[in-house]
Amino acid sequence: DVKSIEALHKAVHGYRGMFGSLDCMHTVWKNCPIAWQGSYKGKEKKCTIVLEAISDYHLWFWHAAYGFAGTLNDINIFNLSPFLGHLLDGTFEEKEKSTVPFQIGGEEFEQLYVLVDGIYPKYSRFVHGISQPLHDDEKKYTAWQAACRKDIERAFGVLQAKWQCLARPMHGKILQRIGNKMACCLILHNMCVSDRVMGDV
Repeated sequence: DVKSIEALHKAVHGYRGMFGSLDCMHTVWKNCPIAWQGSYKGKEKKCTIVLEAISDYHLWFWHAAYGFAGTLNDINIFNLSPFLGHLLDGTFEEKEKSTVPFQIGGEEFEQLYVLVDGIYPKYSRFVHGISQPLHDDEKKYTAWQAACRKDIERAFGVLQAKWQCLARPMHGKILQRIGNKMACCLILHNMCVSDRVMGDV
């Protein structure tokens, strides 16, 4: 799978080594218990539950973690994420062996990378845009990075458009049941992507 993802992004975006795009999405929790509202009411001024996900160009979610409090920012969520655990314990390195090393512009790289926005830490696996590009090369690179990161934004948009219960406020009071609803929608979404991309499988 990792080899196929890397080949897909090489064909679509023009560079080797890309695993996908990482970002977070908030879902409104209408019936959040009053005792928990201080933890779940963040910058949106409403109680929200956060989904962290990595998506590829076909909008398939390869990583998803849900249930984080809305007061947490993307860095705090990444520090609690199982994806960080896979990076630290070597699980992800085992899976990427078939695709590394690879070369970009004559330079050899030993790790796949993920596209992120500016809030994420400057890890070797994270590729950010340049906040204030000065010359044409930096402007082209930043425009390319922003265009490629649209993959995850499109994935969130399609997920909420197809399963509109995620776009509307969650009315449940039990976090486990809300999490099960999100997991069900993610699985169904990936099944639809599989049928769209590969036909009836």
